[in-house]
Amino acid sequence: MNKNLNLPNLLSLLRIGLLPFIVLCLKYDQNPLLLSLLFLAVLTDYFDGFLARKLNLVSDAGKILDPLADKICVNTLVIALWLWRGFPLWAAALIVIRDLMIVAGALFVMSKRKIVPVSNWPGKWAVTVLAGAIIFYSMGWQPWGWYMLLAGLVLAGVSGAMYAKRIFN
Repeated sequence: MNKNLNLPNLLSLLRIGLLPFIVLCLKYDQNPLLLSLLFLAVLTDYFDGFLARKLNLVSDAGKILDPLADKICVNTLVIALWLWRGFPLWAAALIVIRDLMIVAGALFVMSKRKIVPVSNWPGKWAVTVLAGAIIFYSMGWQPWGWYMLLAGLVLAGVSGAMYAKRIFN
């Protein structure tokens, strides 16, 4: 089997594959199924990294695919939440712009230094907390969604600053 086509990377792809179903559940208020799919997506995010390390299946493809899957999912969902569940437009815009800047920076680093940049811990925590905010906003669990969103944005800001420092040093 191709070393890049391994279980952790398949879990990252599964997370992206769940996205259309999650968006449809959001749009059509299918909250019990939505909650189940969101938790499944969060589990794939946890287990792709855990299994990659545990089974010694860390790959350059996985270093790209996992954070890219996170960005695709988070950005799609914050836009859907803005459309249908009252997610603040300014917060969705900040998240999307930050992630676009990180992707651009990663592409720059890969082209200039020929290395695959890895996620930093504040970035991993930001995605986790933003996933919580997404779940809370999806279910209408306020004010907890708002609190998680603020905490996630703070972590995303710290993470973004750390990425910028790494790129420009």
